[in-house]
Amino acid sequence: MRKFVYIATVFLFSLPAFAGNVDTFGIGSTATSLGGAFSATADDPYAVYYNPAGLVNVEGQVVSFGFEVLNPELKVDNFKAEDGDGAKVVPYDVGFKDESPILPVPFMGYSVKLNEKVSFGIATYIPYGLHIKWDSDPAVNPAAYNCFESYYIRGVVTPAVALKVNERFYLGFGVSFGRSDAGTQRRLYAPTIPSLHNRIIKSEFSDDFNVSFNFGFMYKPQDKVTFGLTYRSRTVTDFKGTVEVEGFTSVDAETKIDHPEQIQGGIRYTPDERLSLELDVVWTHWSVVDGYVVRFEEPLLGKTEEVFVRDWEDTRQVRFGISYKLNKMVVLRGGYFYDPSPISDHTFDMAWPDADKKTYSLGAGFNFGRLKLDTVVQYSVSESKREIGGESEELNSSYNDGSVALSAEGKLWGVGATVSYSF
Repeated sequence: MRKFVYIATVFLFSLPAFAGNVDTFGIGSTATSLGGAFSATADDPYAVYYNPAGLVNVEGQVVSFGFEVLNPELKVDNFKAEDGDGAKVVPYDVGFKDESPILPVPFMGYSVKLNEKVSFGIATYIPYGLHIKWDSDPAVNPAAYNCFESYYIRGVVTPAVALKVNERFYLGFGVSFGRSDAGTQRRLYAPTIPSLHNRIIKSEFSDDFNVSFNFGFMYKPQDKVTFGLTYRSRTVTDFKGTVEVEGFTSVDAETKIDHPEQIQGGIRYTPDERLSLELDVVWTHWSVVDGYVVRFEEPLLGKTEEVFVRDWEDTRQVRFGISYKLNKMVVLRGGYFYDPSPISDHTFDMAWPDADKKTYSLGAGFNFGRLKLDTVVQYSVSESKREIGGESEELNSSYNDGSVALSAEGKLWGVGATVSYSF
């Protein structure tokens, strides 16, 4: 097991592994192709995330690894900024697109049925992540004064155990050992101080070790119906790092940005051996992110700390998945989920440019005996344009308490594959 944890950790953090905005888009191609509606199915090693009780459903030993490649496309139109003195920030009333890199998101897992009652699993994956990049030149992108690059990632290794209480009731518990990294870059807006104006402010933070847990159960009141429920705990973080004004000064700093708790519950209906339907609801306690304070070890530009207001709101995602066994070799899958943004208009900014989203997915599984290949294609699109008309405290503060208006929209394509081997 120690060898697996070491290999898994190296595998996860040796890649630029950032997921999409704010939340995960899926772990394992099967669950992702079902729109993440998997808490009452959870029949592969990634049950350690979706519902550890589901490890009971995995026969023998299974080794699995895979990835999803995400390509985000964000667009801002009609960006208009005026500073606190009423001066227009040029260029004025412009549009621009993001330059975010294609984002590989790896994962791997292992599960084993120890006996008729107890199963064990371990997996490494990214439960939360973000990486967004814009043009850093304020002559092209005047929003660079707010933020032109941001990233936030938590990668974990999660061992879990499941207990088959009886033929209809299963329990599971897991502990996630993780590391988190975060950072931003922005330009300093100070037109009255030429020596500082346009300088880059860069922050880099890491929390080398944090812990969370999850537990779940499955209940089958009858052969065709299964209920699943999973609780994922809050992760308390302790970030330490540096904040640098490029070419001017750098100071040590610290902050806290906790990962929120979640509850995911679902019901699965299998009218026959070929067809499976599942409906899940995921509640995320985003309101724990009410804001964060970056504290400087020494004063930076006359400040000992910088406050970022968030006031995020709790969300409820509705997820739906369907699978159909075409024959002994091929399974077809489809999924959908609606993801309301936790970010309100008054704290919207370029570091977290989220919006209400609809996500559609299609996939297929191929059974070659001991070897299985699962694939997925995913498309996520903002429900409508995000309109900000001067109410965002975070945007306005970047221009000396000015006023910023914009229109934003986005979409994301994802393609993934998972290979599993049973023995």
